[in-house]
Amino acid sequence: MWPFLYNILLFRLARFLISLIALLHPKIRSTIQGKRGVHRRLRERLKSRDTGKKLIWFHAPSAGEFIQLQPLLESFLNNDFDCIVTYNSDSARIWIEKYSIKATRQPLSLDHLPFDSRRDVRRWISIAKPSCLVFVKYDLWPNTIWEASNAGIPIYLTSATLHAGSKRFRSPISRSFFRELYSHFRAIFVVSEDDQARFLETSSQIKRLEIFGDTRYDATLNQRDRRPLPYLPQQFHLHPVFIVGSSWPLDESCIFPALKQAMEEYPDLHLIIAPHEPTAKHLQNSESYFAEFDPQRLSSISADSKTTTRILLVDSIGILSSLYPIGLMAYIGGGFTTGVHNVMEPCATGMTVLFGPQHANSGEALHLAEAKLSFPIADELEFKEKLFELLKNLNGTRQLGIDAKAYIESQAGATEKCYQAIVSDLENIQK
Repeated sequence: MWPFLYNILLFRLARFLISLIALLHPKIRSTIQGKRGVHRRLRERLKSRDTGKKLIWFHAPSAGEFIQLQPLLESFLNNDFDCIVTYNSDSARIWIEKYSIKATRQPLSLDHLPFDSRRDVRRWISIAKPSCLVFVKYDLWPNTIWEASNAGIPIYLTSATLHAGSKRFRSPISRSFFRELYSHFRAIFVVSEDDQARFLETSSQIKRLEIFGDTRYDATLNQRDRRPLPYLPQQFHLHPVFIVGSSWPLDESCIFPALKQAMEEYPDLHLIIAPHEPTAKHLQNSESYFAEFDPQRLSSISADSKTTTRILLVDSIGILSSLYPIGLMAYIGGGFTTGVHNVMEPCATGMTVLFGPQHANSGEALHLAEAKLSFPIADELEFKEKLFELLKNLNGTRQLGIDAKAYIESQAGATEKCYQAIVSDLENIQK
């Protein structure tokens, strides 16, 4: 039923609506344009490849999933597999262009996923002839799965999660749809026991379901150890630093009043604010709110500037995680909108982290909160109380950060488990 409904109704309707939305949305328009010509580009990139080698096809929809994929991708590349990577978002393309893959060789292709029509997917598979297809986390495309399955290509899902509130789990219609998709996977490697239980409740037809953990821990630790700290004024190296990371206006309306009071009462406290979207308007709001402290934009700071400011505003994307090693405490945004952003990165550098009430989307945020190594806050008053509690006991705050870092490091290892499982399975299939 589902292949028929998807191809006759859902896919056509979705493509029509997306085409209309793209007229007003530059990011969507750019993604659609990026999908054009993918088959020609793939054929050109693979024309001289050694067909005796196995080719692994990875799909990571956006920048976050691509970062999550990197350690697994590098494991295959370092062991002489051919690899191609597809993505859906321009954020992934931007990330790929900015950061190199640290491996003995590079993927043969990094490009947009073709349109999820039967014809486009069949054409892509006929060119790539992959030994397997590996999805990261949850971005599943029905015709891509059905056509790969029909072609006898083993399909895997790594770092798989299924949150208790997810429509994939809660909605009977969605559960029926995803039950059909999951039945085509050769193996699903989930993050936790809770995820395993929800996958089993959604479908009893999954062939292989194992708890391997989350490759994001490996990716986070790899990135932490590779990124150089950008230049910061000397005072930020000598005094406690609070970092506001990936914040939205709703986050800032909750935390800015207490932060201003803390800046007034603790003259040694320094502040770095990195909005999720560092637009001119967003930065100007922060500059106005903290005007008495003369905040400076990070792009204007150099070794020759000799600024004495206690507040830096990050006015570009892609460098927030490289700033975390300088910080003692952080508030990570998103918890007052659709869900908290990445709390793993600051914890991995030894920071004590706070975040808003909407954090069920983040397994690590839930686990860190349960262990009392990071702290959810419900409103402005609760943030103020926790902030001043941490400021009054800096040694205790440092220890919390050390313990959070140890927790993140203890969760590493999912990459090797996924790599060994897929390689072993492919060898068994070949036999």
